[in-house]
Amino acid sequence: MNRFLSSTMTNQPLPVKPRMSSLLRESERSSSLPPHPTGPTISTEQRRPASGARRNFSSAPLAISRSSTPGNSLDLMGHLGRSGPSIVKTRTGSVLSRGFILKTDFYPSGRALELEMNVHGAPNFRAPRQGDFNVFGVAQPRTQGLRAILSVLRCRPNTSDPSHVVWFSTREEPIVYISGRPFVLRDASQPRKTLSMSDRAENLEAIELRLKNDILQEATRFGGLLLTHNEVAVADVTGEGAILPTWTAVDTNNVKTSRELWASLKSDGWNVDYHRIPISPDRPIEDNYLDAYLRVIKTTDPLKTALVFSCGMGAVRTTFAMVAACVVRRRQLILKGLPDPYELRMPGSHIASPGSGFSTPPQQSERIALALEQANVQQDLSRSLLKLTYLLQQSLQDPNSHSAVELLIADPTLLDNLRKAHMGNYGVILSLLGCLDDGLQAKRLVDRIIDANDHVSHLREDILMHRIKYALTTMEAEKGNAFIKRAGKAIEKYFFMIAFASYVEGTTDFSQSFSEWLMVRTEIWNQVKFLRKSTGSVLNVFAPVNDLSALSRSGLDGRVVVAGKRNDAAISGGQILGDEYSTHVVKNRSGIILRESTLLKIDIWMRESQLIEHEIHGAANFRQTPGTDIYALGQPTTEAIDEVVYRVKADNPSVKRIVWLTLREEPVVYVNGTPYCLRREGFSLRNMKDYGGISSSRLEILEERLRDDVISELNAFGGKLLLHSETQDGTVVPVWEDVDPANVVVLRDIMESRRHAFGVELVYDRIPITAERPPDFSDLNELIDAVLRCSTDTPIVVNCQLGRGRSTLASIILTLIRQWLDTNRPKTPTTPRINPMFILSMSPAVPNSAQDTEKQPPKQRTSYQIINNLLRVFRGGVTIKDTVDNVIDQCAVVYNLRESIEESRVQAEQATDDKQKRAHAQKALQNLRRYFELIVFQAYLQSTQPNTMQDFENIETFVKNRPVIKTFERELMADGMNALKPIQRADLVEGVAHPDEVKQIVMNRSGGILSASTIIKSDFFSNLQKMTLPERIEGAPNFRRVPLTLRVRPRSKASSPSESIIEPVPGKMVCGSGMPTVEGLKRALIRVDAGPEGYNKVFWTSLREEPVIYVAGRPHVLRLVDRPLQNVEATGVATAVVEVMERNFKTDILRELRAGKGRILLHDEVEERPGVFSIIPIWETCSEEDILTPREVFDLIVKEGYKIDYDRVAITDEQAPLPDALTQLFERIRTNMMDAGDFVFNCQMGRGRTTTGMVSACLVSTTLEWKPGTGEGNDLMALAQDDFEENIEGFFNSMDGPSEEEAYQQGEYKTILQLVGVLSNGKVAKRLTDRAIDLMQDVQNLRKAIYDYKLKVEACELGSKKEKHLRHVAVNYIYRYGTLIVFANYLIEMRLGQEPESTFTKWLEERREIRQILRKPSLD
Repeated sequence: MNRFLSSTMTNQPLPVKPRMSSLLRESERSSSLPPHPTGPTISTEQRRPASGARRNFSSAPLAISRSSTPGNSLDLMGHLGRSGPSIVKTRTGSVLSRGFILKTDFYPSGRALELEMNVHGAPNFRAPRQGDFNVFGVAQPRTQGLRAILSVLRCRPNTSDPSHVVWFSTREEPIVYISGRPFVLRDASQPRKTLSMSDRAENLEAIELRLKNDILQEATRFGGLLLTHNEVAVADVTGEGAILPTWTAVDTNNVKTSRELWASLKSDGWNVDYHRIPISPDRPIEDNYLDAYLRVIKTTDPLKTALVFSCGMGAVRTTFAMVAACVVRRRQLILKGLPDPYELRMPGSHIASPGSGFSTPPQQSERIALALEQANVQQDLSRSLLKLTYLLQQSLQDPNSHSAVELLIADPTLLDNLRKAHMGNYGVILSLLGCLDDGLQAKRLVDRIIDANDHVSHLREDILMHRIKYALTTMEAEKGNAFIKRAGKAIEKYFFMIAFASYVEGTTDFSQSFSEWLMVRTEIWNQVKFLRKSTGSVLNVFAPVNDLSALSRSGLDGRVVVAGKRNDAAISGGQILGDEYSTHVVKNRSGIILRESTLLKIDIWMRESQLIEHEIHGAANFRQTPGTDIYALGQPTTEAIDEVVYRVKADNPSVKRIVWLTLREEPVVYVNGTPYCLRREGFSLRNMKDYGGISSSRLEILEERLRDDVISELNAFGGKLLLHSETQDGTVVPVWEDVDPANVVVLRDIMESRRHAFGVELVYDRIPITAERPPDFSDLNELIDAVLRCSTDTPIVVNCQLGRGRSTLASIILTLIRQWLDTNRPKTPTTPRINPMFILSMSPAVPNSAQDTEKQPPKQRTSYQIINNLLRVFRGGVTIKDTVDNVIDQCAVVYNLRESIEESRVQAEQATDDKQKRAHAQKALQNLRRYFELIVFQAYLQSTQPNTMQDFENIETFVKNRPVIKTFERELMADGMNALKPIQRADLVEGVAHPDEVKQIVMNRSGGILSASTIIKSDFFSNLQKMTLPERIEGAPNFRRVPLTLRVRPRSKASSPSESIIEPVPGKMVCGSGMPTVEGLKRALIRVDAGPEGYNKVFWTSLREEPVIYVAGRPHVLRLVDRPLQNVEATGVATAVVEVMERNFKTDILRELRAGKGRILLHDEVEERPGVFSIIPIWETCSEEDILTPREVFDLIVKEGYKIDYDRVAITDEQAPLPDALTQLFERIRTNMMDAGDFVFNCQMGRGRTTTGMVSACLVSTTLEWKPGTGEGNDLMALAQDDFEENIEGFFNSMDGPSEEEAYQQGEYKTILQLVGVLSNGKVAKRLTDRAIDLMQDVQNLRKAIYDYKLKVEACELGSKKEKHLRHVAVNYIYRYGTLIVFANYLIEMRLGQEPESTFTKWLEERREIRQILRKPSLD
């Protein structure tokens, strides 16, 4: 924790006498570090010797010599000197706790030196250079600086007609003012790193109030002094100053929180309002904080109210907020009828959007305006070149490297790409502009405003600056990663600001929030995903400067570095061909959609077309799904559309309507009757992913823009259009084609012109589905609606690009929907529509021939472990899979989705090239995920009646209400190639028993739960019982019984320190146990006097998540044959679902028992030698009555007269209980407190989950028994108080504090201490939780378990498989510990009435900062 000391101690040590050596060694371990004095301060550096070894520079040695004559000294210097080294590591505040310091809020390297005006105490105060919007920015000011700014802005008290100021603070870390200077809370081991604690203003201000109280409380121990840390300024503003421990005088008058400071200014008459909008560097921009700014700004008058934005350094966050405010205020001024300070004139613009600020010149002055505009463009280009040269020269720090000018002259392509990047013309930005209305104008506006606010930080240039620094960073991976991360954040800010400007320009009253505006534009979200992608090359985001290798080489070899360069064109079968003129045209395209480096490529891939009977030329892979009236094909030509409609009508002569669904997500335009799609140069055989998730309406708007771009280019080139075609070997070649503008159309126009052309109504709709991915919820809902809107005999035609993946998937979904409707439709004596050969097992068919009556062997289909896991959580899982498999086979005319998984897996295993191996594996995983989602969809259909669709849950709600589905989905993606391994079955051998009989039975199990490759394993194993427990109950392992409730004795009656004043209360008890046998359960109940003759009532709660079954009185569990010692986990599965699984488990076992004629194959665990276990098969002979679910066992016990109430709350082993589980436990305990004598919890071993349940019950009972404010002596809030001895010598001499081991065993991990600081009653919650853990520690003490695993982790080789596993367990334990503390805080809040009563789940959802801290995977 104290490693940072070594970097700041540069003075030579003084000679030290031997008797001082032990003190000096302790001083060296202290965590002191410091700032400039504020108010009355005493710096312990004042007697520092010159620089030298690593040591503490407090005045401890001198202080000791002064105190050697006790009674003579009148000052506290000796006491402070002795205490200083240990203060940081012995702090006990709720926020200012162990390992944390208060550091001056000082940034020596963050000042801008060329501001128009400098204000003392207010660094980086400035206003935009253009616009006069009354918008300002500043770093965190001191009190005098704050008053100076407000005076500059004319809002002083007693001023006639003062202006109004609205101040925004974006700080996300706790701040307190001491004697007018801001101090921040920091981790002592990382004093310069921001400590983000919350992004909720009310929570952050409550933390600051608790921090103030900690400061005042600590100061009382040291005579009104507080040890702070002062960061010292250095001569070089780019460097970092030393951090010195400094004693600062504090009292109730000179310590203020931010809110208190602003409230005092307001009460003194300053005309100012204050808003706190915390923004951490990692907080996503779309997370409402632009809306938070907007909610305030839109209520202000731009002519009367000044806006001031402040962050720590007044740099990036402040500049970003200033730009956003300028965008909004410009719009406000225009809506008031005032002139536009940033008037935009676009070349070639003739029409202004109504109400838009993007004005265009009148017709009569257009020539003059265009000439001026061209001059401005040329000026911008020149300015950009100069700035670029300067920026590049600043980054080329090596004196031996080429000068920026020399480098740019030698490589014109590099110059061109750098200039495009400097002007913000990144590929992802240009993609965004194509999705926005007036996108080009929005970008230009944002660029002008950014240029006007570049005093401290230039938001656009920052992208290129960090990108260049990354290219120039060598041999320093961590530093390089920091640069590229900053570049990514910078381009994301730029991206969102342009989107925000487009939103602002399209509104007049801001009634729709920016978040709502974004939410409906999924194509923008898809580009955000591209910006944030964590796979592949992150540099692709920065195209055209995705390759800057020329900058990192010492010499120039003439290599072309340009996005889409020929030598990097990853195109199968060939390379891009074309003449110089074609390349020039592509490079200089300037449309909104048909933009630079994009191609119009033919959309028909005849080499992907299969040989199909009755095929149609121009409609690749046209086919009819057998037994249905569902048709599928690739993207057709206009002639093929006519032929398809004619063919469908001929097959269905009586129909009056045909529904045509296009599944394309990419913009398509028809040129001379042939479809063309948009492609990127260099990636012409890949779909552009810019438009993933886009809605159909917006996609068709983009297609209209693409059509307009094509026509504009067509007119510019005299009726010729550059298109790109594809040869049979995959080569993409440029083709110039003569085109009439009337022959450039979009698909909607084509379909509308044919709506009634064939004597049948052609109804067209667009349902964009992302290629190579399963459909999302909205896609599924739209497909359901499409089927419900038409009659059962209406033909449906679906098309995608190739007529393979998406069209086959849609055909499967449509067939499932129609069969679902048929299954639930009242039966009539009409001929069934579906061909008998495809009738599903869920809809039994009547045999119509003698051959049909013969028993057909079941068709063996491939399955996967993840699919079997999923089937277990659905009722009728096997039937669901059979239904999906039948329909997949039915729709497999061109493409079998299920078989393609195995085909791609085999190809991946056989591939020798890593790239090909990854490609095949990825394709297999994509189709496995589609298969997974189809089963989920069929499960949804099976659970829903069509006539209740209006008031029943939709597919999205269905999945969200079953979090276990997402758990399995994450497992699928995490397992990678392992998930693709099919489950193997063994061939059965007729006749006598086979030597491999056990393997045959296990491999060929086919139940819904007891499926292939699963075993029934005994729930008992060696070493299950902990031998140190005071009592043992046979059949109830690890049974123990302790008091349920704790109470706090008044301090005056306590005879020991504060840790001992909370004690158990006799009365109600809480018990824990492993999974009992039937007889063990009875013995345990008799032990607690809940037998047939007893008087006690027990509320027993099982915390098992995994399915359990009782065979002959003993519990058994389901396990995978290759992982017999691991639970089959389904995190998030509902209790009701687990019990359904157990009933299905019983059904599977009974079926196997009958097949075995009274024998069932079980597996047991035996210990061959210490630490080595074997799983052995055992044949058990039993009756059907011996097979019971846990619910049936407990029901049987109740019938025998035992006084027990049974329930179940599913919790995953070795993990923290989910919030829903704690909510259920809380309700169970609260509602039964009056009737219960004992609460009993069990899991498998009676260890982790059981102890967690017992601790939770103790917390609930203790808080329920507490009556705050009654003065009855049981005051939990007394736990927040610390005991300090009154003797001044006693508490100043505390040199050591707890050892590192003691601190960890007390649970003082950084994550936990931060959590305590964030919680409203964190200190009390932790101490209460710790006492409950200690009370329940007979089998497991959670804090000790965390520390034991931490030691095991540290003993392992870093990065080894064992280390990763142990770290995972340890982090999960810390998460569990933190969750229990959070739960205790929730209970205290509810009891105090601090918050409106809500469930723990909802309460936690509203506190994101808690979840963020808990997710930190740290063991420090």
